[in-house]
Amino acid sequence: MHIITSFIAGLGLGVFLSLSVGPVIFMIIKYSINSGFKAGLSFAIGVSFSDTMYVILGNFASTFVHQLDLMREVIGLTGGIVLIAIGLYGIFFKQVRISSGENPERKVLINKGGYLRIWFSGWVMNTLNPGVLIFWLTVCTANGALELKDRAVLFGTTLAFMLSADITKVFLAHKIRHKLTFKTVSWLNRIASVAMIIFGAILIYVVLFHVQTKFMHT
Repeated sequence: MHIITSFIAGLGLGVFLSLSVGPVIFMIIKYSINSGFKAGLSFAIGVSFSDTMYVILGNFASTFVHQLDLMREVIGLTGGIVLIAIGLYGIFFKQVRISSGENPERKVLINKGGYLRIWFSGWVMNTLNPGVLIFWLTVCTANGALELKDRAVLFGTTLAFMLSADITKVFLAHKIRHKLTFKTVSWLNRIASVAMIIFGAILIYVVLFHVQTKFMHT
């Protein structure tokens, strides 16, 4: 495959994944609105690290990939439970703190450790989604016959576009956060939390009943 063809293929794959709807997009928006640009960016970078990890493993660690494939059910159940726990926490325990139109004096302060925890939560959420695991392993296997430079261009383009799209979502969410009322933000948080519970329940159902469906990547 020519490098230009690999670039175009990677760009198309990146566009497709960036337009997919899943738990990650809700969390990116939630962090960006609640805690600002840096928080949303930290989460998005954590997700990107997870994707990059799976791409590297899918291309260079066949033995470990086989072990991961055998652990799909464990990963899926764990991921589903984590998503439901996040959703329940957001509904019943999480206190919304935001500098909004109604509360201009309220500031959300996050230290470096806080941003690291947000980054880690993005990495964990994406890593424990078996749909992400299966998707990347399938794509890596399907393109295994390509030369290394072609695979590097294809996957590099895909990952770069996905991260750029997520950063754009963070930027847009951050731009509107100061125009939102506290009540609106509270409802957005509840919606995001309910979405987490729904995605978690679907994930557990798919794993337990071996439903052949594609759990959305982002």
